[in-house]
Amino acid sequence: MLSLEQARDAILAEIMPATATETVSLAQAHGRFTAQELQAQVDNPAFDNSAMDGYAVRAAELVAAGFVLPLEGESRCGDAPRKLASGTTMRIFTGAPMPQGADTIVIQEDVKRDGAKVIFPKSVQPGSHRRRQGEDFRRGDRLYPAGRRLSSYDLALLSAAGVEEIPVYPRARVLVAATGDELVKPGTPLRPGQIYESNRLATLWLLRELGMEAVDGGTVRDDPAELRAWLQSSAEYDFVITSGGASVGEHDLVKQLFAEIGEIKLWKAKIKPGKPIAFGRVGHRAHFFALPGNPVSSLVTFKLFVEPALITWHHGNPRLPQLAARATHDFRRHPGRTEFVRARLAAEDGQLQATALRGQGSHMLGPLRETNGFIRIEAESPGFRQGDTVLAIPLSTDF
Repeated sequence: MLSLEQARDAILAEIMPATATETVSLAQAHGRFTAQELQAQVDNPAFDNSAMDGYAVRAAELVAAGFVLPLEGESRCGDAPRKLASGTTMRIFTGAPMPQGADTIVIQEDVKRDGAKVIFPKSVQPGSHRRRQGEDFRRGDRLYPAGRRLSSYDLALLSAAGVEEIPVYPRARVLVAATGDELVKPGTPLRPGQIYESNRLATLWLLRELGMEAVDGGTVRDDPAELRAWLQSSAEYDFVITSGGASVGEHDLVKQLFAEIGEIKLWKAKIKPGKPIAFGRVGHRAHFFALPGNPVSSLVTFKLFVEPALITWHHGNPRLPQLAARATHDFRRHPGRTEFVRARLAAEDGQLQATALRGQGSHMLGPLRETNGFIRIEAESPGFRQGDTVLAIPLSTDF
């Protein structure tokens, strides 16, 4: 059985990254992965300008003028740069072009007005509050590499850099289904032995949060012919994800039938929850994941294996952030598998605290009400004590 890192590396080595590209407008690029390096189209700042509301001067003229200069004109945002007459000062506003000949801004709070004259402090520092053209970035500078997933902040930068259209990789098309005769849709009266299906909906929304094109494949019964037909019809997708049927029971058919029509690359990983996970390929194109049927196992294996595979397909660099945190109480267990404990993370007095939640069974969804991260426990570890430093994996920034 492979360790977490071995299984993850084996999966990522089998991913065939996207080759097609498309071009979208800046307004449509949020969450998309760049298909080529993006460069600045303009300098930023585009011209020398003022960082503050105040007065533009030639610093060298202040001493000779006794730190008193006549006021002539003003520079506002949107104006073309004007010329500063020798021996004068010009009113200027934040972001407005520096007048030609000026080299210093004196902020308005530091001066006094006496009619048409401006009285300056003797503490003026040459070059103060002047933004120089291109000091942030220059035209042609590389802003982002290929494979960058663009955030709101990235789009703000690209807009300021004059980028109008962006080559991106297409959104991965992902088919999602749950398997099992016991699964019914919420709202349907439960008969003896039935449960409400939850994995499929959670997986669809996790995919959409990542920017994927998630397709609902419904629930497939534990019928060999039906499941075989469904798998065969999935070969034109980029990814296929099922939950349930990946274990070793006589009715866990996904792995058995998949061996007939696809190629299995991996089965089982040394993790808890989530040991029974299968990965392979249907046809030439579709990457296939059979996730465990237990709800929490399905969510954990999605985070550990599916998410990095999708990012790799888009030429991105998957990372799993792990932060040092202080355990708020003891958690003991039997060593054997790398375990991901549902936890509540909270920042207190500048330190991250991690609380292992009650109810860690892989079938128990109740703790998800408080879960905003995992605590990672290594395979050989018996757990941790209150006050120990543990590895926390945040699932959100809500802490």
